Amino acid sequence: MTEQQEIITTFSEMAPRYESLMNSELNRFWGVDYKDFVRRLLEDYFPLNNDLILDIATGTAFIPSFLIENQVKFKKVVGLDITFGMLMNGKERLVKNSFDSKIDLVCASAHQMPFKLNTFDQAICCLATHHMDATELLTNISAALKAGGKLRIADAGASSKWKNLLIRTIIKIAAFLYFLFSENYSRAMAESAAIGNVHTSSEWEELIKSHGFVDITIEQLKSKHFWAPNPLFIKARKSEGEK
Repeated sequence: MTEQQEIITTFSEMAPRYESLMNSELNRFWGVDYKDFVRRLLEDYFPLNNDLILDIATGTAFIPSFLIENQVKFKKVVGLDITFGMLMNGKERLVKNSFDSKIDLVCASAHQMPFKLNTFDQAICCLATHHMDATELLTNISAALKAGGKLRIADAGASSKWKNLLIRTIIKIAAFLYFLFSENYSRAMAESAAIGNVHTSSEWEELIKSHGFVDITIEQLKSKHFWAPNPLFIKARKSEGEK
């Protein structure tokens, strides 16, 4: 089974309980619940009334729903996710709350986004980059955003010590065993494989800059435990000169 198939299998199984699981895990590792984590990511978030927003790895459409519930103005949100089961749970939420007129859901990979160039004014990606190749992700985000378009990312950040092969191997084994016993085999495989995609703040800055973004700010918060990765909150803007 490929890494992408492992992720789809994992999140399909998690879909009905995704938000309660995120609450539990974020509290365990970082001492914050899912809604407060999203609120922190979207602090001082003021899109324009006619903005098109792309929510990458939207899952159960939590972030698009959060924006509407908090009366954030925008034209439309497109929520993209590779897992159909997650989107079906998201669709139920949107219909139940009559949010579906302002939110479209698309099942596709963040590595192969099915959008025209320079479509979106804003892009968001929360708690998902560790399951993606950052270079492919940023290439697609840059292509999808208009010049001057804004990007926000929140996810786990690596320590510089993770660059040591032995330490990284130990972390991968520990992640596999933790999720094997707390969840299941597919989750353990997905999270263990994801360790290689967790980057330091300086690596993120270099990657984002190399993809034509400017005004980059990265804030790293402290995790609840010394052994847990620290959360990173990233803001950037696509350069006006980028096409």
